[in-house]
Amino acid sequence: MKRLVVMFLACILLLAPGTNLAQPAKSGVKKLVIALHSESANYDISNAHSAPLAELVCGNVNEKLLGITTDGKLIPGLAESWKASPSGKEIEFSLRKGVKYHSGDALTARDIEFSIQRMIKYVPAFRNRLRLVDRVEVIDDNRFKIIFKDPDATFLTLRGIYVVSKAYFDRVGEAEFIKKSVGTGPYKIVNWEPGQYIDLVANENYWGEKPAIKEVRYVIVPEGTTRMAKLQTGEADIALEIPFPMVKPLEQAGFKVVRIPAHPSISVQFQTVNPKVPWYDKRVRLAIAMGIDANAIVNNLFQGVPEHYARLAPWEMGYDPKLKAYPYDPAGAKNLLAQAGYPNGFEMPLIYSVGRAAGFKEATEAVALYLNAIGLRVKIQGIEAVQFMEKIKFSWHGKPDAEFVGITPVPVCQYPDPSILLEDGYFSESIISLCANTELDKLTKAVRIEMNEKKREELAQKAVAIIHDEVLTIPISANKMVYALGKNIEFTPTVRTEFPLMLIKDVKMK
Repeated sequence: MKRLVVMFLACILLLAPGTNLAQPAKSGVKKLVIALHSESANYDISNAHSAPLAELVCGNVNEKLLGITTDGKLIPGLAESWKASPSGKEIEFSLRKGVKYHSGDALTARDIEFSIQRMIKYVPAFRNRLRLVDRVEVIDDNRFKIIFKDPDATFLTLRGIYVVSKAYFDRVGEAEFIKKSVGTGPYKIVNWEPGQYIDLVANENYWGEKPAIKEVRYVIVPEGTTRMAKLQTGEADIALEIPFPMVKPLEQAGFKVVRIPAHPSISVQFQTVNPKVPWYDKRVRLAIAMGIDANAIVNNLFQGVPEHYARLAPWEMGYDPKLKAYPYDPAGAKNLLAQAGYPNGFEMPLIYSVGRAAGFKEATEAVALYLNAIGLRVKIQGIEAVQFMEKIKFSWHGKPDAEFVGITPVPVCQYPDPSILLEDGYFSESIISLCANTELDKLTKAVRIEMNEKKREELAQKAVAIIHDEVLTIPISANKMVYALGKNIEFTPTVRTEFPLMLIKDVKMK
């Protein structure tokens, strides 16, 4: 089977256009040009259903209550200071004075309540994050309290919320608010041509350090080899989500490459609440896990760029070194299938998200090869990212008898806090969870509200052990987002964030 993966990789490299790399050309453009792999449906961060995609741009346009250093330490942001009550159920914030949105409206405490209500209403990725918020109490224009239903150990870790302007919304209305998004950040959006590009210019009235790079263009380039070619020719200064097989050739051609541990990891995810499907049986899920050589996929197909962990990465809270990855054992997998009543296998869907991130299509095809070898008849289907998320959402909460198995970005590791992966991927109330486990739900709730770090660690380990024992997902690779840089570019990435950030303030053009 390893030969199959190696042959599959060879075919990719032979067929990929632009793999005969020349030395990087000097960029002739005056602005910083970034080649993006995909785009959000809009760039109103408070109404962006594709939050990870929106944040790559909006992280420079909008700001959160707390800031972050490149090494992941929390610092004051829009909030100059904050203080939590002894119970952990109240946090009082003081906003930075004199901050204005790109629209000219002043930042006030009333924007916080508006932003929270809007994100809960519109953004699935943030809705669960804010489920413990009870209300916002405005003290004056610059001070407010957030009151929680239960203590929330993650609110500050995730830097609070992105803040948007209530005054601007009240003046222009919903349609214009989405179309012409404004923030308080160091850059503002001045032009957006869907499917083509997004233009940013420096906000010269920014409250913080003035941006050194004055103009930025994000060009939308879905095809990885085309992004790479644009970097070669100098049409782009930075290319995001470089396909893993292209990383070493780029480095050999003289380009700088930055590898950032980041969501999304690649996993096999099952809908486990439908008793009519074969994979409802844990033995079948374990057989599928044992039929996949994840290490071979990572080392051969992905050229060793990402990692493969049993579950969490070693630097994450809740990591348990005693937890071992599922063994690659095709014969054992066939035996388990026979014990479960499927000696001749069965037909199974395998759905993946087109354009979601590097490696999903290739991982899907490799997994299908492995599963075909143990007797499963796999039907691959690729669908666009937005439709993919809708399909996951309705594969249980809207249609509990769905037959879903997919190569998905369900949270597995690479997060600043374990409660994110537990609540998003495995909590029965999450719209992207495809499982229901009472004990896991209890532990997930407990991890979120426990303020003692040692106890949180123990609770997280127990929760992750259930996920692993029940084979609710099968980890394939712990992702590393790969940024390729032109010779005239220096970039220091920000680590330990919920979604990958591409902060222009940390880019230098020589």
